[in-house]
Amino acid sequence: MWTVITGLGRDVARGSAGTRLAAVLPLALLAGFWAAGESFLLAAAVGAPVVLGVVGLVRRGTGARAGKFGTDPLSRSQLAAWLDAGMGQTGRRGQMAVLTIAIDDMPAIETRFGRDGRAAVRRGLAERLREQMRQDDEVAALDDTMFAIGLRSIRAPETETLLHLARRLQSLCDEPFSDGAARIFCTASLGLAAERHVSRPTGEALVAAAERAGDFAAACGPGSVRIFSEGLASDQKDVRERARTLSDALETGEIFAWFQPQMSADGETLTGFEALARWDRAEDGVAAPGAFLPDIQKAGLSQRLTEVILKQALTALNAWDAAGFDVKTVSVNFSGEELRNPELADYVMWELERFGLPPERLVVEVLESVIADHHEDAITRTLLALSRSGCRIDLDDFGAGFTGILNIRRFNVSRIKIDRQLVSRLDRDKDQRRMVSALLSFSRKLGIEALAEGVETQAERRVLQRMGCPLIQGYVAAKPMPLGETLNWLDMHEAGSGSQGANTTALSA
Repeated sequence: MWTVITGLGRDVARGSAGTRLAAVLPLALLAGFWAAGESFLLAAAVGAPVVLGVVGLVRRGTGARAGKFGTDPLSRSQLAAWLDAGMGQTGRRGQMAVLTIAIDDMPAIETRFGRDGRAAVRRGLAERLREQMRQDDEVAALDDTMFAIGLRSIRAPETETLLHLARRLQSLCDEPFSDGAARIFCTASLGLAAERHVSRPTGEALVAAAERAGDFAAACGPGSVRIFSEGLASDQKDVRERARTLSDALETGEIFAWFQPQMSADGETLTGFEALARWDRAEDGVAAPGAFLPDIQKAGLSQRLTEVILKQALTALNAWDAAGFDVKTVSVNFSGEELRNPELADYVMWELERFGLPPERLVVEVLESVIADHHEDAITRTLLALSRSGCRIDLDDFGAGFTGILNIRRFNVSRIKIDRQLVSRLDRDKDQRRMVSALLSFSRKLGIEALAEGVETQAERRVLQRMGCPLIQGYVAAKPMPLGETLNWLDMHEAGSGSQGANTTALSA
């Protein structure tokens, strides 16, 4: 197993000093015989055992640490037996514990980088774990994706000690792994269990508890850490049931797109709509994204959600066109997870062609943090492909993070959306006005549009208009609404009263 994990031969991994000495011994004896005759052979016969004994002692003294991870890791049953032996020792101090670590979403890594990439990550993690192990700890391979570390003598407070160790081990993934051709960035999820966390602690019970905590951590999202508790099984059941409920909601149409207008700051010109996900939960009413998007991500349903919203957004464009309305674009949000899909750009182009729409009518809305984190090769390729195909790129929540000018140019960003946190109370906060003014100046100098989002009051709108902000989005213009209501809203707007309906607030100064 260890040879498979590390990619090294067993003899090489062990680094046998005896093997190396045996390889050169015949040549050394022959050279000595030629130089000194039979007397050398007599001396060698007496001295060789002494030399080999010293080598063995030195190897045992200096190589014990390397040998612990240089051979195959323990099996699950061996680790459980080691834990049982530790718990059976009299006079011991501290508790036995188990920590599991697994790279998040290994199948996706294999899809993107192939089997060599997957093997490189496993091998790299194994090597980094070897460097971090304490002399008294043991490592087991529970399967081909999860390692378990048996920990001896964890002192109180056990939970804080384990969390500190978990953070240290998570930092092993801070630097990318490499398969020789690409840098592979990834995260790891960890599960923790100490004796006191288990009602009847045995070696196998500790391993199973840490494994269960690790599985639950992985289900909660990349880079999660979870400590075992007796109620974890029911928590996992809740997560699975929530995932099934969300999957059903996506397939039955309970989760669908609502649309919010994007307008000129004076309220006269409509430039487009943004598609926003909503969940109609019948008795509980319509839920905004914050109530279910985190669970969508945990359940691995982000890609399916994007497919649903994209199709409904393109359907809306065709509906507006058929009704004779001039709606130039529709914006759809794409997360970093979706942009990592190497097939996303082709899928988007296929859908646009299927709906008979040119790419420039679709706005790909991406969080500023995704652009700033540009070391993600897959995200970079997808965004460049979408941009070069003609799709517009919007940077959402601009001003909340840091995006270099070169990245804005690189991805051909067409518009920045000023973060709502900077827009809120703009009329009362001098510092925020200075920041927004700087962002507007920045956009003008780069020749890209700026849109202020989350504009909720007339006072905020008037300040933005005086500052020269060309576009706004928010409740001051209109709340998000279903597709059917957009047709009524557009009728009213074109008739000169689009800002007077029950779903809008007047934009007059």
